[in-house]
Amino acid sequence: MKPQLTLQTPLELPPEEISNYLKQLWISENEYTSGANTFSLIVWQPAWLEQLLVRNKLINGPITGNLSQEIIGIAKKLILENKLPLSTSLNSQELIKVLHKTASDDKVEDLRGQFFESSISTLNPRRLITLAPTYDKRTKLQTFVSAYCPLGDSSINQPICGDLIVIRGDAESISSKGSDIIENLSMDDLPTWLWWNSSLDDSPSIFDKFSKNARRFIIDTANGQEKRCLDVLMKILNSKKTVNDLNWVRLKSWRESVAMIFDPPSRREILNHISEVDIDIAGNHIIQALFLIAWISDKLDWEILSSEKKSDFVEIEFSRKNGEKIKAIINSIPLGNTSIYPGQVIGLRLISKISEDPKKNTCIILGAESAECMRLEAGGMANMHLIESVVPNYYSSSESNVSKLLASSRGNTSPLFENSIHISSKIFNTIYG
Repeated sequence: MKPQLTLQTPLELPPEEISNYLKQLWISENEYTSGANTFSLIVWQPAWLEQLLVRNKLINGPITGNLSQEIIGIAKKLILENKLPLSTSLNSQELIKVLHKTASDDKVEDLRGQFFESSISTLNPRRLITLAPTYDKRTKLQTFVSAYCPLGDSSINQPICGDLIVIRGDAESISSKGSDIIENLSMDDLPTWLWWNSSLDDSPSIFDKFSKNARRFIIDTANGQEKRCLDVLMKILNSKKTVNDLNWVRLKSWRESVAMIFDPPSRREILNHISEVDIDIAGNHIIQALFLIAWISDKLDWEILSSEKKSDFVEIEFSRKNGEKIKAIINSIPLGNTSIYPGQVIGLRLISKISEDPKKNTCIILGAESAECMRLEAGGMANMHLIESVVPNYYSSSESNVSKLLASSRGNTSPLFENSIHISSKIFNTIYG
């Protein structure tokens, strides 16, 4: 972790004094602590689950806003104890309601926005603004300011400094005053990102308010109702703004695995004869599965004919340029363990039929684990030429994924992702109207 030299302890200031204070702060420092010329990051960080776990004395404070393994473990245990569906999100209202019943009104120490994960720190953000709504709806707006300098690995390198601003209060006070504060603190010469570190169902009016001036977004469509998630994505695209989605980022290993299988020229012909696609997901949140089938259909130039929701699966029909039909199924698989991110892809099967002779056809199976590969082999697939692979399933925190996006993004929405959004939205709207 990159060490951090704090130039001052967090100082509470009235909102109208923050801008001038920061200008004086950097003017007063010597040439070795000039502010970084990088980017600004605005983070909506309610951490409702952590706040309520602390208020229920299920974990010790202070509140930091980070989703630790301790929080994940206790949340999973609560989901099981309260007999909630195993697909319940850690950001779900159902889990929050369970904790709300027994939460105390005790004051707890809140350090949100005062420290941030090292993977983001190494990028030297110039200004990091944390919007920290409180569980207590009677909390008045407070604003805190501090400055920091991550220390370089070499004494030759000069530290690159930035500032941290925390806007804390109940949701109503942040909604009414927060956007004006951020507007006054904006740095027009630097790119600014809005990271919505919560469910997209959370405070939609506040999201819409802060979205008006934001140009670059980081969201997570694994958290929120599917229609809401797709509507947000389409609205951002239609407004010609940039969007990155952590749910799409977590799909990277699946896309890479599929691409690697078809990398040998000898296998390219298989793609021209795919007739069936099966995607298994954990639970019933279908956004990531839609992204995957949308990416496949976009790369192979398939056209959507129809889509339909059935009992425990979604069926989509595509056609190739030559008129041949392709059937795709998204299967909701009940698991024996809760999932951190609802609707994650756990299995993919592609069937390519070149001949009436099964032995001349190909079945490609990718699974998150070997047990999933075995499940997808059922139904006579062993009669075909079988290509199997287990997709590496590396858990990485949201902070780590956000840092990768900030480090690699050029400020534009990925064309692959943009195409997948349009196709996913079209499929979803065909199903649900």
